[in-house]
Amino acid sequence: MAHGVVIVGASIAGYNVAKELRTKGYQGKITLVGKQASLPYDLKELSKNWMLAQETVSPPVFRDETFYEDEKITLKLGTEIVSIDPENHTVQTNKKESIPYDQLVLAIGSTLRMFNAPGVDAEGIFYLRDFENAQKIKAWDKKSKDIVIVGAGFIGLEMASTFAQVGLNVTVIEHAPLPLGRIVGEEASHYFSNMHRSHGVTLLTSEDITAFEKDEQGHVTAALTASGKKINCQMVIIGIGVVPNTSIAHPDLEVQRGIVVNEYGETSLPDVYAAGDCTVWPYQGELVHVEHWEHARAHGRCVAHNIIQPKSEVYATRPYFWTDEYDQTFEYLGHTLTWNQTVTRGSSDEPKFTIAYLDENRRPLGVLFANNAEKRADIAALMDKNLPINLDRFKDPTISILETTESS
Repeated sequence: MAHGVVIVGASIAGYNVAKELRTKGYQGKITLVGKQASLPYDLKELSKNWMLAQETVSPPVFRDETFYEDEKITLKLGTEIVSIDPENHTVQTNKKESIPYDQLVLAIGSTLRMFNAPGVDAEGIFYLRDFENAQKIKAWDKKSKDIVIVGAGFIGLEMASTFAQVGLNVTVIEHAPLPLGRIVGEEASHYFSNMHRSHGVTLLTSEDITAFEKDEQGHVTAALTASGKKINCQMVIIGIGVVPNTSIAHPDLEVQRGIVVNEYGETSLPDVYAAGDCTVWPYQGELVHVEHWEHARAHGRCVAHNIIQPKSEVYATRPYFWTDEYDQTFEYLGHTLTWNQTVTRGSSDEPKFTIAYLDENRRPLGVLFANNAEKRADIAALMDKNLPINLDRFKDPTISILETTESS
């Protein structure tokens, strides 16, 4: 334990590894390495409440500097790890420093998918990458009236909600025929579409941007689409997804879409763990990749437990995510991109509804619940049963959701 634990990545997963190690009594050295110059902060807030706040001169940090001093967590900020030497248990930084470790945790998150089109280098075109980018967006929107958002995923729709609420003209352009359709299906997608349109957002689906126009100063002035539309704008936000960050390469580090970990968070390298968005991990018999905040938090905590007591805790947390848009909250438990059928409780014409995504045996693979936060525990308990859903009972809101399985 002379060198302790080195954690690469100072966002939600890495922060929770460090915090949980101390919470559970780990006495060794902890070094938290982050590329950003600021203290570890909550990236998810950048597309939510932070963007709406009037005074936001600093990032939404998890804890202040005193916390790290009190917990004896050494921060190495503005530092990037470029390689691993597993034989000598060291990592090398971009500053030509070698850091030894007893256990290493890779919590390096995701990287943005980049958009390629003529004019994409214009001033006023942004990705929501980090706090610095968020500051630029917030400053630029003060001189913008019309905004184009590329991509109708969760980040794109949250940004659309944010800007619509401050009175800007928002156009969202999405390649797919429905927003979020691959994740939540047709019925819920229509609800999201109608909600945004009711707040004045123009939503263009089955559409692609072919180029951006800019003025003599290099500022973006319009987005041109494949169908021939010209959409005037003074700012563009691109949010077309992310891919797991696997930039720290080693020939013996197994990578399949992300860094492969087992049920304990262990990688193929000895004494090297990984957690959060950068990983693929075993869930219900297959390797899955989950990009959400709650997964990164829980995965980081599980890895901390297995560092303290190896192979003591299997990571079996059911994926969970949520999105806040306007005055509504949507939550999702489970993980599936394919399902046999759906069943709806309540009406998706109303703000409060629940949709279950069922396999061929009518067992729930995932459940979306809108403005129903108080039902989260019951929905989790329903999924724990892993029993076929009685469709008629599930549709009836007067029947407890816990009594909607075939054995009820």
